[in-house]
Amino acid sequence: MRDSTNMNIQTLIANLALENEADRIDAAEDLGYAGTAEAVAPLVDRLAVEQSRKVRETIFLALERIDRPEVRIQMAIMLDSDDAFLRNQAVGLLQRKGASAAPVLLARMDDPDPDVRKFVLDTAAGISSPEVEPIYEAAMRDQDINVLIAALEHLGEQRKVRFKSAVEQVFLTATQPMLVCAAFATLLQIGDVGSWQCIRQRYPAAVNVPNWELGWWIRALGDFGLAGEIEAFYEILQRHDGNVASDTIDALERFQLRHGHVHVSEEFWQLLREMTRTSRAAEDKLQLLRVLGGFGGPPAIGDYLASMLEQSDRLLRLGAIEGIKRLGRPDLLARLREWRNVETDAEIAEALGPC
Repeated sequence: MRDSTNMNIQTLIANLALENEADRIDAAEDLGYAGTAEAVAPLVDRLAVEQSRKVRETIFLALERIDRPEVRIQMAIMLDSDDAFLRNQAVGLLQRKGASAAPVLLARMDDPDPDVRKFVLDTAAGISSPEVEPIYEAAMRDQDINVLIAALEHLGEQRKVRFKSAVEQVFLTATQPMLVCAAFATLLQIGDVGSWQCIRQRYPAAVNVPNWELGWWIRALGDFGLAGEIEAFYEILQRHDGNVASDTIDALERFQLRHGHVHVSEEFWQLLREMTRTSRAAEDKLQLLRVLGGFGGPPAIGDYLASMLEQSDRLLRLGAIEGIKRLGRPDLLARLREWRNVETDAEIAEALGPC
């Protein structure tokens, strides 16, 4: 870099239009190091006509080096550019400016173009500061469905739990399926037990849920459902085909981790037992056996797990071992300890472990 203090700023600005690319790059660099507000508008104006990618990149580096409010204002204005390169560079620069860019971004949420408002949200999503939260508040009031969906996605990805109530309200009142889905997905990321009551208000039971949202409802049951709602899993497995079985067992296992050894009905336990006898993959059966051990009763569950120790399939034996350990029945744990002393299969012996 040359010493720009000895060169007139106006000369440098004029040099942005020189024919030689290297000269234009030098002029942009020197204006950046000069750091004067006077250089901001000429640099931005040059971007509109500059054909060289290298010069354009140098201009953005210069603008970033000029740490003044005028730069942030110009970058916020550039969010409505039809030139994707300019727009993306402006987004990146504003994100690197961090919280100081929040005011100019918030002002752009008043733009009549919903695409601009979405670009503002995308920019704010890359800034880790509470200063950008007013932007999300504005987006949650936006009348454009695409802006609102974008806001919901960002709130979920960033785990903005402060917006939980606002998301619940959207979920309850939305009429467009895409918006309902976006709010539902966000609740799965930032919701809690209170959100489950909201979900049940819209969809009281699994039979009320559209097919495309059923997997989310099942996941919410596992993550947020109350201990007394254990039989809802039975209803799902009984009423729906095997397409949701895997999601249901995953959710049931998370439910057990939250609520401990919950008792299930005889009918529910028998249904799960029959599922271990079907042509399901051995890995799925292993998980089922582990889940069976997570229940508090009926007592027949322990006897069934013990019988599975005699299976020839190694994965089924491993599943039975995990299930018995979770069940914690003293007589069965003693049996595992005895077995460990004579087991020759290294993987099975490791699974038997301390118990």
